[in-house]
Amino acid sequence: MVGETSHGNEGPAHREAEVIVLAAGLRTGIRIVPLTRSLARRPAVVGAEVAVTARLVDQLPLARSLVVVVPPEIPASSCVLPPVALPGAAVTVTVTRPSPAPHGPGGTLSMYNQHAEALPEAFVEAVAAARRCGLVTPVGNVVLLLQEFVPTVASAVVRATADTVRIEGRWGLAEQRSAADVFEVSADGPVSETLARKPTASLAAAGGTHTVPMPDERQHRSSLGQGTIRQLAALSREAAVTTGLALSLDIVLGDREPVVLRCRPSTA
Repeated sequence: MVGETSHGNEGPAHREAEVIVLAAGLRTGIRIVPLTRSLARRPAVVGAEVAVTARLVDQLPLARSLVVVVPPEIPASSCVLPPVALPGAAVTVTVTRPSPAPHGPGGTLSMYNQHAEALPEAFVEAVAAARRCGLVTPVGNVVLLLQEFVPTVASAVVRATADTVRIEGRWGLAEQRSAADVFEVSADGPVSETLARKPTASLAAAGGTHTVPMPDERQHRSSLGQGTIRQLAALSREAAVTTGLALSLDIVLGDREPVVLRCRPSTA
């Protein structure tokens, strides 16, 4: 790193200034910007997921987030995050989707509960993995979300259109292969549910997560209450109506209100 600059707040709800971290020997660098509505107009630069999320930034209860844009000419090994950029003591680092993708949990693209000492390695690993998987925007950028980590009791992955909402509920954080309760919520209100046996959950551990066995009485119990199901269905359907797209949302539930981690256009 040969230097960094910062300038300009974009509004009272997003206090972080833009930061540019220059790479050694290059005139370009990593851009770290607040997640604001202005990014909705730049899908070629930030990709479909961030552009859609930015459009909904004043509508959804999003986790405190920064967007990290890594140009194609910067080697993954040269990626550096200044400590001033971190939105919390523990963060989640997520590789975003540059284009619409099939519905499903996005957890395989996220590294949860990362602390400052682990971030350099996590950041390099995320950029390298994104490039290996072809997760780059039309102009070749890797785009990461850097979010304040939210301690989680349960989570939901929601697929929403203007007419239908399907919610998959789990104890702990969402993982691709973990068992999930399924709730179908129609536009006129009725909820149908299929409960699954959920023997394990992914929970926060020191500097990351670990899988723990669930007590017998919770394995067959619904991971989401009826009020929460209707709340998630309403906010997800409204987001789909606003964008005119089918959406997949990753939502976590802790001691307070639901928090949306990811919102991306869905193909199926």
